[in-house]
Amino acid sequence: MYGFELGRFPVSAKVFCTLFLIGIGCGLVAAFAQTATAVGLSPAQVQASLAPEMPMTHLGHGQPAAEKEIDLGQVSAAAKVWIRTPLLIQTSHTHLFGQTLIAGILGSIFLFASLREWLKTAILALPFVATLIDIGGMWLTRFAWPGLASLVIVGGSLFALGYVLIAAISFYQLWLTKEARA
Repeated sequence: MYGFELGRFPVSAKVFCTLFLIGIGCGLVAAFAQTATAVGLSPAQVQASLAPEMPMTHLGHGQPAAEKEIDLGQVSAAAKVWIRTPLLIQTSHTHLFGQTLIAGILGSIFLFASLREWLKTAILALPFVATLIDIGGMWLTRFAWPGLASLVIVGGSLFALGYVLIAAISFYQLWLTKEARA
């Protein structure tokens, strides 16, 4: 970008970019683990978590209460977390701000990558578009059609793909290109 390239950054800038990318990568792994354990990674699990009505376990004959204890083996059959509308609003708010900020800072680093402009543009857009697909998919699953739960998985996967592409290309150009070693 205008003669500035990642490989020509001073060491302090390279270290800053590298540590930021590693930190965001660790956060992405933690987000994946949280999603896998709290909601699940299949469209059916996402759909159950975003269902308008809270999923219930079946009561046994003669059971006096509407609640019953279940063991961990039964949890996987129902939603692990039921996302009511206030939680969906809160999740949307924090994720739209947070993921957009992360994508913006990632993009600020990636602007200095040496790539064809169309390719750089496509990779830069990926995390932003993915965030809209992810959050939009949550709302559409909840209020339009439960079958759109796969949009949430697609959006999260595209965000992760955007991060991996940005990080891998940036690491390579920061440290391994001929310009970086000079």
